[in-house]
Amino acid sequence: MKISKAVLDFIEFKVNDKIEFYKNVALQLADISIFQELDVPLATINQIVNDFEVAILASKDGAHSAISERNDKEKIADDLFRVLVIYVNKVANGDETIIIKSGFHVSKQPTPFQKAEIAVNNGQHSGDVIVVLKAVLGAVAYKVQYKKVNPVGEINEWIEVDIMTLSTCKIANLIPGSTYQFRYASISSAGTSDFSEPVTKIVI
Repeated sequence: MKISKAVLDFIEFKVNDKIEFYKNVALQLADISIFQELDVPLATINQIVNDFEVAILASKDGAHSAISERNDKEKIADDLFRVLVIYVNKVANGDETIIIKSGFHVSKQPTPFQKAEIAVNNGQHSGDVIVVLKAVLGAVAYKVQYKKVNPVGEINEWIEVDIMTLSTCKIANLIPGSTYQFRYASISSAGTSDFSEPVTKIVI
C-alpha cells in the first residue's frame, strides 16, 4: 500500500481559498502535543499568514501595486507551507491521522486495478476466435488466457496466449462446437491486474 503523505494541492487554490487553508493549518500546528519543534516558529507562520491576508484585502481595489504586493506575500506564504508539508510528513511518517490533524490534505491511495472487460467474436474460419480487450489506462501489455469447458464438469487448466501489446488477438485451432472460457489481465508499471471475469463462448 502506498504511504500516506501531506500534499501540495493548496498551491493551486484560489487566493481566498488559500488564505483560509493557511489559517487553518497554522491553527492546527499550534497543537504542541503532536507538532513539537516546528521547523519554522509558530509566531513566524502566523505573521506570514497575517501579512498575506492583509495584502489580499488591500488588493481588492484592483490597484496594480496592491496586487503586486499580494502576489509577493502569496509567494512567501506558498514557500513557507511547502516547508511545512515536509515537516508534517516527517512527523507523521505515513500516519494519515496526524496528517489530517495538521490541516493538510492526504495523498490519495492507489485505486484497485480496474477489472478488465473482454469480448470474444467468431473468426473467419471454423475454430478461430477474435478476442477483443477493453484497453486499460496505463497498461503496456495484456495477458490472455483460455480454457475448454467440459460438460461433465472436469476442470481444465488455463492456457496462456503470448503476452501482447495490442488490444485484440486471434486464437486459432479451437474445437468447433466446444465451449471455452476467456479472460485477460493488464500489465502496467504498477504490476499485473486481477484477471477479468471469464467470458464463455461456444466456438463455431
